[in-house]
This record gives sequence, structure tokens and C-alpha cells, in this order.
Amino acid sequence: MQRQFRQLRKQHPDYWNLPVPGSGNPDSGLVILGLAPGKHGANRTGIPFTGDASGDLLFATLKKLSLIDKVMITNAVKCLPIQNKPSTNEISNCQQYLRAEIASRAGGSTVFLALGRVAHNALLKAFEVTMAQFPFSHGAQHTLNDHGLLVDSFHCSRYNTQTKRLTPSMFEKVVAQAATLADLEPTKRIASDRV
Repeated sequence: MQRQFRQLRKQHPDYWNLPVPGSGNPDSGLVILGLAPGKHGANRTGIPFTGDASGDLLFATLKKLSLIDKVMITNAVKCLPIQNKPSTNEISNCQQYLRAEIASRAGGSTVFLALGRVAHNALLKAFEVTMAQFPFSHGAQHTLNDHGLLVDSFHCSRYNTQTKRLTPSMFEKVVAQAATLADLEPTKRIASDRV
């Protein structure tokens, strides 16, 4: 990992090129958990989802629902993955940081919106719960005992949106669902499309 950052610092000396911490409202009852920093997105800016196509949809949706300053956003993996998709080792290595971010949220009142199966599984692993009891499915809602609620969404990646696996209205509905569960009332009417 250090070697990768040294190379990136040479290629892009103006980039952040460090582990990307969570951002947004640290006291929010809604935590949006993504996958990992993008090379020319969060790795460049130092802010999760900022500067890439996934972030375009996420922030447009948050803005439309008047949630832009009301959520916490972070990633399961804090550093740019070597192959742009985190390996099992990279996910495991970042567990300590994810656990530290969510440790202050004990008590079961937090809603976690997992963007994709990798984020879903990383959160379950951080909470040390049995993954088989909580299968990933877009729009699914899971009660994680005293850890809070987990809502699943397909990741808002360019691939998922271009293939129509995830439409903007599907994403709006699932973000609004999570926000409502967190007692953050979205202010825009959501289009009636499948969740």
C-alpha cells in the first residue's frame, strides 16, 4: 500500500493520496457506507464520494432530498484499492478503522445505508454478526440488535446506473427509506419506481 501511495504522489502530487476519513455530520443518525475511495475521486479530494460518478448520484440525491448536511458518509475501505476493487485483505485491514468510526454509535439508534454487498458485509463483520442471517438485497432492511438498522442499496456506481441495475428513482427511494428510519425527513416527493 505504501508503494502505491508513493507512486501516486509522484504521478499526482496535488492529490490527497492518504487514507480517506469519513465526512459529513458526525452526529447524524444516518451513516452512508460506501466501498472505497476512487482513484480520481476521494483519493484526489480526501472526501468520500467527492469527484467521481458515484458521488455525482449520491450528492444529487442527498441534495434533492434536503439531506446534504444531515448525514455521515464513509467507506468500508479507507485507502485506494490496488485493483480499484478491494481485496479480502484490504477489507480486513480496514476493519479496525471502520470499527472505530462506528464504535461511538452504540445503542441501536443509528441507521446504516450500505451501498453494495461489500459495504454490507464489511459492516456486518465490524459488528461481528452472522452474515447469513442478514442477506444483501436492494431495499432490504435489517435490525442488527443493539447495533441499529441496516438498509441495503445497490452501489451508486457508474456501472450499476449505466446498466439500469440502479435507477436514480430507485436510489432516491432507498435513501429516503433510510433517512425516514433515522428520523431525518426527506423533503422531496419520491417518484414511484421499484425500490
